[in-house]
Amino acid sequence: MSEQWAYEGIVVLGAPRSGTTLLRRLLNAHPDIHCPPETNLLNAASRFLEEHRFAGNLSVGVVPGLDFSGLDETTILQRLREFVFSFFRDIRDRSGKSIWAEKTAFDTFHLDAIERICAGHCRFICLTRHGLDVCCSTKQLTDKMGMYLPELHEYVKRYPAPLEAFAHAWVNVNQRLNTFMETNRADCALFKYEDLVVAPEDVLSRIFAFLDRPVDVDEVLRCALSATDSAGLGDWKTYKTRSIESGSVDQWKNLPTDVIDRLAQITNPTLELLGYETVEVRGAGERAADSKRQEELSRMVAKMSMQMGKSDSK
Repeated sequence: MSEQWAYEGIVVLGAPRSGTTLLRRLLNAHPDIHCPPETNLLNAASRFLEEHRFAGNLSVGVVPGLDFSGLDETTILQRLREFVFSFFRDIRDRSGKSIWAEKTAFDTFHLDAIERICAGHCRFICLTRHGLDVCCSTKQLTDKMGMYLPELHEYVKRYPAPLEAFAHAWVNVNQRLNTFMETNRADCALFKYEDLVVAPEDVLSRIFAFLDRPVDVDEVLRCALSATDSAGLGDWKTYKTRSIESGSVDQWKNLPTDVIDRLAQITNPTLELLGYETVEVRGAGERAADSKRQEELSRMVAKMSMQMGKSDSK
């Protein structure tokens, strides 16, 4: 570890579609920090630690398997950490900067293992975004790709309505993230995507203060938004833009009322936990009144069409 840093690296955590790619570009524009496109190293390492339990409370996996050969969990984690971090160091050294940062959107689905590997060795920048906006953005990505990303498969199988599946995924990820932040309070800082796009100078100043690396934020913004570095994996929209825009905030308000109601009932407790205003659930009575008005309007339009048809036939 470099003497000028009190920690090994920086890990960005946030549910997919929460603005982590934008944050990656901003971090990478810092003169000391190298944050490359998604490497998937941490979520790959988490799969190395997966265990499958069966009868008798026995587990099948690397840790219990090596334990029979006299290698304890502490030793295994140390070796795995060194293996993963060595890649980050190599990437950092190639950049000529002094510290590495890692951002891979789906890392947040693997927080248990990432905590075992990284806690006490890294600082974590946690980014949240309004759950209903994340649902909308995930739907856009899914439609563009023509597939569901692997971490979402279980949710889509369990909840056939895609937006509801994405809402449940957002809830689970952010509740686990909240627990992670509580457990690792000294090494975590939480920021909102909405604040980042509305007041980037303020948020970036706080992020770099948390990292003990204050810098000219205006210069960071200029470099980040004019950079033509390798896009790699991540949000294609973020790589196309040369400015920070807030147009994607509150896009969920364009959803049908009944869809908003269903999503709000899933996400409201977690929205409140993260400091967002809860979404009003209008209730069955108001939706029924809306439906009745729509039916009356449809009948009126149909009647007018019939009258116009009769008039034309004369």
